[in-house]
Amino acid sequence: MRRSLFLSMLAAAAFAGLSACGGGGDDGGGTPTPKESAATPSAAPLGVADLAKAVVQIRALDRSGDTVWHGSGTIISPEGLILTNAHVVDDRFDEYDELGVAMTTKTDEPPELKYVAEIAAVDYGLDLAVIRIVSDLDGNRVDEVFPSVPIGDSENVDIGDSIRILGYPGIGGETITFTNGVVSGFTAERSVGGRAWIKTDATIAGGNSGGLAVDPNGRLIGVPTIAGSGSESAAFVDCRLITDTNRDGVVDESDTCVPVGGFINGLRPVNLAQPLIAAVEAGRDYVSEIGADETPAPNFRADDVLISNMVFADGVTELDEPTNVVETLPAGAERACAFWDYEGMQDGVSWEAVWYVDGTLNEEGSVIDDTWVGGESGNWWVCLVDEQDGLADGLYEVIISVDGEARGSNVIFVGGDHPPVAFEIDNTSDTPICYVFLSPSGAQNWGFDKLGTDEGIDARDSKTLQIPAGTYDMLLQDCDQNDLLQELALDLTEDNVYTVTNQ
Repeated sequence: MRRSLFLSMLAAAAFAGLSACGGGGDDGGGTPTPKESAATPSAAPLGVADLAKAVVQIRALDRSGDTVWHGSGTIISPEGLILTNAHVVDDRFDEYDELGVAMTTKTDEPPELKYVAEIAAVDYGLDLAVIRIVSDLDGNRVDEVFPSVPIGDSENVDIGDSIRILGYPGIGGETITFTNGVVSGFTAERSVGGRAWIKTDATIAGGNSGGLAVDPNGRLIGVPTIAGSGSESAAFVDCRLITDTNRDGVVDESDTCVPVGGFINGLRPVNLAQPLIAAVEAGRDYVSEIGADETPAPNFRADDVLISNMVFADGVTELDEPTNVVETLPAGAERACAFWDYEGMQDGVSWEAVWYVDGTLNEEGSVIDDTWVGGESGNWWVCLVDEQDGLADGLYEVIISVDGEARGSNVIFVGGDHPPVAFEIDNTSDTPICYVFLSPSGAQNWGFDKLGTDEGIDARDSKTLQIPAGTYDMLLQDCDQNDLLQELALDLTEDNVYTVTNQ
């Protein structure tokens, strides 16, 4: 079986500044029309203190009543419907017994656990859920009018608009926390469509996930979202072995760990939650349009996933295809989009697209711990985008992983002087060369075999590759995947012939 050398990676990251996206021109049938808010147009905007009363802390409780994890949510109806993230209330793995809802009455005091809620609608592909308050802690029916936040229209949000964030972070204290900022941009996802994420420069910490993001009029326009499990009481900052820093082909204790932070700056637009809300209010079951609500099969193996034919483009067509396949991108390009074919995937599993820029992990632009909704086989794409300033010049590397295991990577130069050059490998040895890994020296991984399927360089034969000019590392292997030679920092800024001799 063909194989490439990839890192085994885990990461935790966020959306902001440069942002990653996986998306397409097909918006899955159009953006849902926002529901009319219960508030009248002439109603005065809610102040922060009033908004805080409608932002709840959601606690996953075990049979002893202890908190397994917590997140945030926003009451969106006087009857006690709460909008939050799916991972905050994820009950697929029997990790908790019931959902508790804690309310804030005084903003300088911790929230008080008062109610029990149930899941009314959930979409793990969108990471959104609606839950319903059903009783007090003693099981008694609740008959009261809850403070709620009117729902806005996230399609009306634009770059530079002010935004306010409320939630219960897992770090920095137990009381509700307020931050503000501006909308810094938007990203897309292939499974969702155009406006899949609202980016903001407002600081949002773990525990805020599922909470409140409102416009200046006090209307709910987004749900702060952090990737990962619901266990958000931790700081989400650690140091992980995710790169092959010594370039020996494996990621192990001999490599240097990479610090990975845990702040988030992505909001799920509230319009994406409209179908869930409408289903609950109509008393019907919600069915996700993008799938991934099932639990992955226990026998799923990331090692069986095959990623192939990874290429880059400067955009995506309405048919989710590359606008044009490129080897490099010009200075100031707004996006770098990676496309690939895949086999052996399964809806519901965790996957990631992590970006490096000049060898440095771009935490703010990576897709982390997303839920796969693309089925067993097909093609997919992700984009790294900066529509305001354009991508900075440098070497961009994207690494695709499944269940924490890297399965494919590729690199592209943005800006700089990288004209195509011819690189001839002249095999004068007695051993056929079956695998050629040729990777820019700043990349973290070898990437894919450059010879392609069922190709090689026979003994006493040669092969010419067309590559962008640059400095490269090279690894050659025989047909049993044994290393023949490794050469670092090859100057391939002009046409070149490399001669392989008997070792």
